[in-house]
Amino acid sequence: MASRAWFAWGGRSRRGAASASNPPEQRTTGIWRWRWGIALVSGAAVGSAYPPTILGPLAWIAFVPLLAVLDEAIQRGGRWGVVLYLFGWAWHGAANWWVMSWQPETDPYLMVAGAVLWLVHPLFLIPALALYPMLRKRVMPRRWALAVMVAGFVAVEWLHSLGDLSYPWLALGYTQLRNLALAQIADLAGVWGVSLVVIALNAVIYDWVADALERRRTVLASPGRAALHLGGRMLAVLIVPLVYGVVRLLDFTLSPAPPLRIALVQANINPWRKWAYADMQPMLAEHRRLQDSLRRHASFDLAIWSETALPVNLLDASGAELLQQIRSWCDSTGTAVLTGFADVEGYHPVRAYNAAILVAPKAVHFPVHRKSRLTPFGEYMPFSDAFPELARLLQWGVGISSWAKGPGATVLPLIRGDTLARLGVMICIESIYPSYAADYVRAGADVLVVITNDAWYDGTPGPDQHFAIAQMRAIETRRPIARCANSGRTGFIAPTGRVLQRAPARVATCIAAPVIPQRGTTFYVRAGDWLPMCMGIGGLAMIAAWGITQRRWRVRSADGGDE
Repeated sequence: MASRAWFAWGGRSRRGAASASNPPEQRTTGIWRWRWGIALVSGAAVGSAYPPTILGPLAWIAFVPLLAVLDEAIQRGGRWGVVLYLFGWAWHGAANWWVMSWQPETDPYLMVAGAVLWLVHPLFLIPALALYPMLRKRVMPRRWALAVMVAGFVAVEWLHSLGDLSYPWLALGYTQLRNLALAQIADLAGVWGVSLVVIALNAVIYDWVADALERRRTVLASPGRAALHLGGRMLAVLIVPLVYGVVRLLDFTLSPAPPLRIALVQANINPWRKWAYADMQPMLAEHRRLQDSLRRHASFDLAIWSETALPVNLLDASGAELLQQIRSWCDSTGTAVLTGFADVEGYHPVRAYNAAILVAPKAVHFPVHRKSRLTPFGEYMPFSDAFPELARLLQWGVGISSWAKGPGATVLPLIRGDTLARLGVMICIESIYPSYAADYVRAGADVLVVITNDAWYDGTPGPDQHFAIAQMRAIETRRPIARCANSGRTGFIAPTGRVLQRAPARVATCIAAPVIPQRGTTFYVRAGDWLPMCMGIGGLAMIAAWGITQRRWRVRSADGGDE
C-alpha cells in the first residue's frame, strides 16, 4: 500500500508506470513542432528578468514552457538536448550579451572571449534542467522529477561558483532584487535561497498546468476553482519567504556605532586610454580635483577611488612620487584614501596583482588587498597555475593581460581617533561570490567596499547588473556597501539591500554619505552555503529512494505477489 501511495502522489498509478523501458503515457499537446522557438523564447524570458529591468516576476513562469516541451519530447521520443542548449543560449544572451563589450575601442580579444562565453556558458546553466527529462524517461512520476530538478538546480548553481571556471553572475536569485522583501531570505541561505523560491515556483506552476491539461474538462467546467488551486500552490511557496522578508525590513535596526563618512570618486576615465598614459599625474590630478570640490561642501573620513584608478605600482620607484603626493594630501586633510592600483613584484617571473591600497593620515605602513578571485579568460587563464604555458594564450591589447591570484580576503583596518573600522574590499568580480563576502565578515569586516572598472561596458546593462549583485551581498552579510566604479554604477547600499544613494553613470563626479559599521553575523555568514549542499544531498536521496522502490516493486511483480 505504501508503494501504491508513493506513485499515486506522483500523479501516476502503478499500472500507468508498468514498464521502466517505456515513458509514462500522457496526452501530447502538439507543441513539439514549435520546440526551437519555445526554447529560445523561454530562455530569453529568464534572461530578461535580471536587473536593470523590472521584469523580475517573469522568472516565476519562464521555465514553464521549457518543461512542457521537455515532457513532450519524452512522449514522442524526441531529442531534448538541443532544446535545452537553445534555452541556455537564449538565457545567457538576453542577460549577458554585453560581455562582448560592443564599444568603439573594444579589444578584439574581448569580443572573441565574449562570443566563446556565449557559446560555452549554456552548458553550465542547463545540467540540472536535464535531470527532468532524464528521470521522466525512466518513468519517475512528474512531481518527483520536478522536485529532484529543483534540488539539483540550486546545487548546480552553487557548484558553478567554485573553481577556475566559476561564473555565478546569472544566479537565478538576482532576478528578484526589485522585490527586496523576497530577497531578504538571503541572510539565511544566500542568493541560493532566492533561487530556490524562483525555480520552485516554476515547478509548482508547471505541475498545475500539466494537471490541467490532463483534466481539461474539469478545469473548463470550474475555472474559478482551478485558478484558486493555482494561487494556493504559489502562495505555499511564497508565503514564508515574503512574510520573513517583510518582518526583516520592518524590524531591522543599525548597530550603534560612530558613522564613517565616505566619499566615492567616479573619475570617468577612458579605460583603454588610461593604460597608455606614460604620465599618471593627470589621472591623480582628476581624482584630487573631484574630491577637493566635494570637500568644499562636506567633510569625510575616507575617499574611495575605483579599480586600478592608478595603473602603476605605488609601492616601487615607478609610483613612489604618486604615493608621496597622496600621503601629503591625506596628512594635510586628515582624510584617508583607498585606491586601486597595479601591484607588481618580482623579476623572473614578474607577478602582477590587481590590488587596493589604504593610505591613512600620518600612516607609515599601508595595508594592501590583492585580488584573489579573477575573471576567467579576462584576467586569468584557468588552470594556468598548474600549466603556466596556458597564460601565454591570454593576450589583451590593453593593460596587463594575466594577473596573479592574491591570498584571499584581506581586511584593511582604518583607525579614526579612538575607533577602528575594518574594510572588506572586493575588487570587481570578487563581489559576485557570496562566500567571498561572507569570508570578509567572518574575518571581522564591518564595512564592505566594492571597487570596479565597468567602463568596458558603458551603455549596456552590465554595470547595472554588477551594482545589483552588490545589493545581494549587503543582504547576505547585513553590511553596508560603498561601491566605487570608474564610470558607474557608484553608490551606497544599506544592509537591507536598499540603495541609499547612486551617482549618475558616465560622468565625472563625487558623492558622499555617512556609513555606520555593523557588527554581528547572519545565519548565512555563520553556516555558509548549507542550502545548496543540502539540496544536492536531498536530490540524490530522492533518486535513490525512488530507485529502491522501483526495484522492490519489480521483484514483487516477478514473484507474482504484487496484486
